[in-house]
Amino acid sequence: MNDEAMKLDNTGKIVLNHIYNESDPRAYYTTLSEFDYSIPEEAAPVFRNVIGAMRDRSESDALNVIDLGCSYGVNAAILKHGLSMGDLYERYSDTRIAALDRDALIAEDREFYAGNVADPDLDMTGVDIAERAIGYAVETRMLDTGVAANLETGPLPDGAAGSIGAADLVISTGCIGYVKQPTLRKILDAGEGNAPWMAHFVLRMFPYEDFDTLFSEYGYVTETLPGTFRQRRFASDDEQASVLDNLAELGIDPAGKEADGWYHAEFHLSRPAAAASAAPLTSLFRH
Repeated sequence: MNDEAMKLDNTGKIVLNHIYNESDPRAYYTTLSEFDYSIPEEAAPVFRNVIGAMRDRSESDALNVIDLGCSYGVNAAILKHGLSMGDLYERYSDTRIAALDRDALIAEDREFYAGNVADPDLDMTGVDIAERAIGYAVETRMLDTGVAANLETGPLPDGAAGSIGAADLVISTGCIGYVKQPTLRKILDAGEGNAPWMAHFVLRMFPYEDFDTLFSEYGYVTETLPGTFRQRRFASDDEQASVLDNLAELGIDPAGKEADGWYHAEFHLSRPAAAASAAPLTSLFRH
């Protein structure tokens, strides 16, 4: 393990900056597989239920989805291309794949993802600060569009407002807490009246109340699905101890969850009040 990866950031998580913005995802998958990183796959059935509910309300199956904090497009690989985390870990740890140069990998991946399209009606736009990761996902056509920008501190890039403003659904599987209200406000404002649903998996150490307050300004209602979802194993005792301290300060009981060695996330769905009233969150999961 890279020495940098065992350092902790100011939230108590290990620093993995060395894998998030490489020219391809091989280091990302081989590193995260060591920690059983699984939240995109745990999230997928929930997202599919939300997508199904949105399609039930519409005359079309076509949906514009923003994956916030998309990295190398892992949620698109699962939701649009029908892959699993196991598929991705196996592919990018294969010795033949490991030996390819980037151009050869891009060519193979473009063919691979074109041959694996489980939901062609999803138009996936990735948003992330990692320009090279976004570039890979767009070049392989895993993502339909990519926006590389830090929306916490800067504006939407020229030309991005159209794809962002057209969003029907905004999803994330771990970036909320690092991504805060400024980013979400810019996404909401880009729609100029369009009101995308917001479906976010958020680690329990990041309180969601401030985001709920933001969404309420736009006439949204936030609901939280009962239970939690595993994100990944802790990388060290120090990381676990730091997170347990954070949870203690928040009055959150880690028993059976973080105390057992895993990050846990909660699922929050924020959407316009009329949509929430017409179909409460729990009703989306009865079929």
